Amino acid sequence: MKANPSKLVKEHYRTLRDRRTDESRWQDYAWFLIGPAVVYVVACIIGLELPEGASAGLLTASGVLAAFFFGVMLQVAQRALEWSESNPEKGRDTSWQADFLTQIAANAGYAVIVSLIAAAVLVAVLITEGAGLANVLLSALALALCVHLALMLSMVLVRIYALTSDRLLRTKVGGPTGKVTQLHDRKTGSG
Repeated sequence: MKANPSKLVKEHYRTLRDRRTDESRWQDYAWFLIGPAVVYVVACIIGLELPEGASAGLLTASGVLAAFFFGVMLQVAQRALEWSESNPEKGRDTSWQADFLTQIAANAGYAVIVSLIAAAVLVAVLITEGAGLANVLLSALALALCVHLALMLSMVLVRIYALTSDRLLRTKVGGPTGKVTQLHDRKTGSG
């Protein structure tokens, strides 16, 4: 089924690896999964119920982030298509860049999924306002998803910065081969 996001989710979690050893990084799993789980448990224990205004604000933020991450995916896809059509020189550097763009796309796509789930849960929080335990559980889940989403935003921003700074440093100093490589001209109106 084309609408099945499981491959995207798997690809996202595959990025939580050490670049040098290609082994899973337990620190990443702890940060991205255990952190939000702790927020969920604490929110349940204290009986947190998100007020209507907070739920509406988080719902808006979740929608904005979904649009932002979708835009990131489109930009990466567009750049990947243009780059692959330019027949870049094969080698370690090109493979690294291709892997990096794939990882950014996987992270951004996963973040879109989390944003949409968070939005649905926040709508449920608004619907169940004043319903006691159901609202507490949904509020805790919404808060945990929003924390997870904020962590995803941080991850994608750091990865985009790392790619940008690496490319600019290589261009500035002449790259690993001493040869200055330039980005191909982007077409007008292509973002």
